[in-house]
Formats: sequence, structure tokens, C-alpha cells
Amino acid sequence: MKTAIKNGKIVSYNNGISVQENQSLIIENNIIADIIENSQVEKKYPDAKIVDATNKAIFSGFANCHTHFRLTLARGIFENESPSNTPPFPGFPRRPLPEISKEEHQIMVLLGAIESIKAGTTVAMEVAEGIMDYADELQKSGLRLVLAEQISDRISGSYGEPGEIKSDPQKNESGLEQMSNLYSKWHNYDNSRITVGIAAWAPDMNSPNSLQTIRSLQDKLNVLSTIHLNQLWGEVQNIKDNYGTTPTKYLEQNNFLNDKLVAAHCRCMSTEEEKILGEYKSTVSFNAAIAARRGLSPNIKDLEEFGCEIAMGSDNMDENMIVVMRTGMFMERVRMTDGRNPSPNEAYQWATHNGYKSLGISNAGTLTKGSKADLILVNLMQPHLTPQTDIVSNWVHMGQNHDVESVMVDGKWIMKEHKILNLDEEYIITKANEIATKVWK
Repeated sequence: MKTAIKNGKIVSYNNGISVQENQSLIIENNIIADIIENSQVEKKYPDAKIVDATNKAIFSGFANCHTHFRLTLARGIFENESPSNTPPFPGFPRRPLPEISKEEHQIMVLLGAIESIKAGTTVAMEVAEGIMDYADELQKSGLRLVLAEQISDRISGSYGEPGEIKSDPQKNESGLEQMSNLYSKWHNYDNSRITVGIAAWAPDMNSPNSLQTIRSLQDKLNVLSTIHLNQLWGEVQNIKDNYGTTPTKYLEQNNFLNDKLVAAHCRCMSTEEEKILGEYKSTVSFNAAIAARRGLSPNIKDLEEFGCEIAMGSDNMDENMIVVMRTGMFMERVRMTDGRNPSPNEAYQWATHNGYKSLGISNAGTLTKGSKADLILVNLMQPHLTPQTDIVSNWVHMGQNHDVESVMVDGKWIMKEHKILNLDEEYIITKANEIATKVWK
């Protein structure tokens, strides 16, 4: 079966962003097989199913390079419970996440997946412990996924908290086993729609031995790795207290930095650290919305100049990548006191093409012939998206999640005309609310 998406405005990336009109995308299996003039579709592909995209834009879907789907449970609770950005750095002021059952956990994860899809996400890297408990339910959403099992071997205390960092080798061994099991079952599942990565929690949550053994497993499995890096000033102080160095130098000393590393946050870095990360060509996941909530921001243009790839992620509580993209552009403009840079095209590239590249997904994140068919249809007939003089600028500056009408992943629709196709949206929202009301009461 071939699908022809006809009459829409196609936003593609090929060493720059362009908008093609009077062209149709031809989807065959999971690939964009052709891009041809609208007038030639029926002649060249008479058997194709026509999808009329009149008054719509066809964008690449968002690549969310750092999220924790289960933390939808904390929505409305954790947003305003950030730790101090100045010394002294006490333990986290926020309350702990309530314990819930495996089945309740699955519901909260699916709630996050639904929100992601409705805001135009097509691929997400889920970073968590115990992913095997919900991987099967999550993959049913139809999203493209990178599942990154997370390890910490710190015996007590949390990230950003002061105190001696003591290691439990058994925790590390157990985590490595979970990583390997997840890889064995899920890596390259469903024509590689699902892949597996590995994650250290944070510099102040992983001992030297933990970092080194995770890196060895990364080399053995040939997968990407990720870590929360320079997330809080308390983390920076604690690494200095325990190891006499900075978080990025600590990772370098333990062979953790590499060009297949996605470093989340990077918002409490010295210039020396930024240069080190750039030398390894690591990716920075700019998690702009939560950075703004924390009152912190990474030096994005500096990191990019030093050699880092810039991608984007949602992190906690909110899975709306439209907001992440826009917030990131605004934050960096404020930091640089520059009302023109970064441009909307740059922010769009960070949130789409760069993210796919950083997650190791080749031939994707752009609407060009031969690319994977991961895309979204956006209704342009909206007051806030009119006039349509620059639809990319409009999308970055003014886009809203209800503008997203349909979402395709790997050549299959997972949302069509606002209807989630693979999950029971109403049931999941109802159950998630019941669970949260019960456990936070």
C-alpha cells in the first residue's frame, strides 16, 4: 500500500530548511519513496491512497532526546519544588514520588506517550529504571523509542545533595544485568522502531567503577549512552567535594565521554567543561522547559561552537515539545541579549533533525526522498498561524499542540485527525487521574 500526502506544504531539511509547495510525499512501507508534483500523483501512483493536506503543513516529527514518562504522576507537584541554585545546597526540598503498582506505573507512562503524540513527537528516549516493566505497553503507542535503562550505585542521597558518595557494587551489577536483558529483548524490535541505549544517572550518583563498567557495556553493545550532566549547582559542588574536580572532568577521567553520548542539561558548566564536551563531539539535550522552571540555562551557542550537537528534550512532567522548542529559542536569546539569534530555523532543527541524528536514527528527521516516514500534519488555518508568510517561524513562535492533526511513525498513522489510534485515550486519562488523586491524597 502506498500513501500520497498531497497539496500540503512540505518542510524539509537538507543542509538548511526549505518549504516545498505543489508537491506530494509518496509513502511506501516505512519510507518516503518519492516527492513529485501534485499533478503527477494519480498518473505515476494510481494505486496510492490519497491524503488531502490542503491548508496543512507537513513537518518532521519532534525527537525528544530526554524524558521520563512515568513522572507525569508528579505533574502539578514537582514544578515548583526545585532545589537551591546558591550555596548551601541542602537535600531536595520536594516530597518523594509516591509508590505505585506496576499496572499504575504503566498507565502513567501511557499518559505521557499520549501527550507526546498529540504535541507532534515521533521519537522519544525514555530514561528510567525498570523499563522492562512497561516497555511492552509503551511500544503499543506506535512511537519510535529509544529505551535507556538507568543505573545508580550511590547508597544514599540523591543528585544535587551534599554528602559522601558511597558505592554499592551489587546495585551496579544488578543494573548492568537489567541493561543487558532490555537490550536482548527490545533492541531493533519491530524493524528497529524500538532500540535500546544505556544510562548512568548523574556524576554524583555513579562511582568511578559504575561509569567505567557502563562504558564497557556501551562499547560491547555498540549503543548510545546518556547521563544527567551538570544539572544542578549542588551536583557541581558535590563532585568537587568528593573528587576534587568538575562533573565533566570526572566523566572524562573515567572514560565516559564519547561521540555517542547524549548529555542532558549541561546548565551549570564552566567554559573548560564546555570545551571538553565539545572535543568529544557529544550531544547536549537542551531540556529548555524544565531549565526555565529551575531558573537555569545552558550556554547553548557556546556548546555548539565548541563542537557539541544540540538536540532537545522535555524531561519531567510535561511532554509538549512545541513548548520546549519555543522556550529554548527564547531562553538562548535572553541569555545572549540577542533578539534575532538563535533563529526559528535553528530551534526547529535542534528539535527534529538533530535529535534523530543524536539518537542514532539514520535517514530520518527530515522529509526527503529515502528518509523514514516520521512526520506530522499541522493545520495552518488557525488565527495564530496566519498569515503564512513563514510557516517555520510561525510554528516555532506560535504553534500549539491542537494544531497537530495527524502523526505518522515508520509509515503508520498513530494519530489521525486528532484521534489516538493505538491507545484508549479517554480510559488512560481517567485512570491516571484516579491514580494520582489516590496516591497524593
